[in-house]
Amino acid sequence: MPHSIAHPSPNRRRLRPALAIGLLLLALATVALLCQSRANALHDRWPPEADTFYLPPSKIVKLASLGHSELAADLIHARANVYFGTQLHARLPTKWLAQYLHAAIDLDPQFRRLYLAGAAMLIYNGQRIVPDMILAANTVLERGRQAFPFDWEIPFQLGFNLLYELPSDATPDDSRIPGWRQQGVEILRQAALYEGVPYFIPSLVGHMLTKEGSKDLGVRHLEQAYAVATSEEARTQIRYRLAELRGQQVAEDLAKRQREFQSLVDGRYPDFPEAFSLIVGPRITSNSVLAAPAPSSPHHVQAVP
Repeated sequence: MPHSIAHPSPNRRRLRPALAIGLLLLALATVALLCQSRANALHDRWPPEADTFYLPPSKIVKLASLGHSELAADLIHARANVYFGTQLHARLPTKWLAQYLHAAIDLDPQFRRLYLAGAAMLIYNGQRIVPDMILAANTVLERGRQAFPFDWEIPFQLGFNLLYELPSDATPDDSRIPGWRQQGVEILRQAALYEGVPYFIPSLVGHMLTKEGSKDLGVRHLEQAYAVATSEEARTQIRYRLAELRGQQVAEDLAKRQREFQSLVDGRYPDFPEAFSLIVGPRITSNSVLAAPAPSSPHHVQAVP
């Protein structure tokens, strides 16, 4: 008589899928716990303000905008303004500002105000100006030159930063200063040739390498930065810098006039009071008295009857 084949009971057959599902859930729970532990470890390394100020990469924001990238750029720009004002009021660094600006530019490269106002915000933010802040602003302006290749204002601000702002705020022994100045001169020279450039730009570029020319250029630039500043604190900082620069110009002008006046007195009557030289006029010597009179112009010679 043949042996009978044992078949698994129905209960055992129902138990196998349940066991497999249980093992799968256990594995998923283990992976989730490991991921959470890893995420918590990474989160502990983040700066405390990252939970509030973090912004996803611009590619993700663009996908999430569902085709309304310009609206997303406007929202990020508004967030950047709020963040800037909050940090400025609290006298805190604006280290997340550059990320906001670049994300908004990625979403809307034709947002012209972002380049000029954003660059000014990166520099004049209530903190002591250092070269890294100006270089961050120049990165924004370089993107502006690509988006608006015929706009004179963007290269003007970039050239000013390279020629004047960076050398002024760097240490005197910084080896990058000559290169900055050379780049600034060339960019400003190009900006002076743009159509619609204001009348004062070509004349400034003509003597920008002189000390006086750099000061004039600085005054013009700060006046423009004041016009695009987005907060009263930033405008106050620019006003102080503008007053300092104008004060230096006035002091240097007075010193120059004093040297000219002293040279005039020394050439006339240095042994007498200064007022005597002004009243009497140029010194009269025997050579000037005995010298022959200068010939009259032929046009003024009258015929003698």
